[in-house]
Amino acid sequence: MARNRSIRFRKLRKSKEPMDIDITSLLDILVILLVFLLKAYSSNNIIISIPKGITIPDSTSQSFNNAGVIIQVSKEKMYVDSQEVVDYFSNPEGLEIYGDGGRLVTPLYDRLVQVREEIELVKQQANIEKDFSGIVNLVVDKEIKYIEVKRVLYTAAQAGFKSYKFVVLSQEQM
Repeated sequence: MARNRSIRFRKLRKSKEPMDIDITSLLDILVILLVFLLKAYSSNNIIISIPKGITIPDSTSQSFNNAGVIIQVSKEKMYVDSQEVVDYFSNPEGLEIYGDGGRLVTPLYDRLVQVREEIELVKQQANIEKDFSGIVNLVVDKEIKYIEVKRVLYTAAQAGFKSYKFVVLSQEQM
């Protein structure tokens, strides 16, 4: 019986020595996780909601958009900061959409002037010394004709927004 006990407790006597742990596989997993998280991380803090009906063109560019007013143009509607401004098909008020010889989108111009005045008012109330940036982020359906894009750019310029950034899908987002 004493002999049985010594055999049973032999493992306990040997286990009091320090154990070596191989953490190579754990470090491999942590490096892979770190690479994945760095790849998935985006330092761009601009969030743009794309309305139904807009298909964004593809791009290989790697630059990010700056904060600014967002103009979204689809085949049926036009939005400024997710607020509908123009509905081409249902115009219940009978508004004239184009002005200035067909180059200016009047409801868009009115809304952009209003947004600029709001930005100037906030800047004045907050005592911000930074000048008005005048940046517009354009989300345009890829099937929109160039003449419509040209009208939007002209309208934005007339309202005081002279810097344009086109929002497109990068190959990573496809």
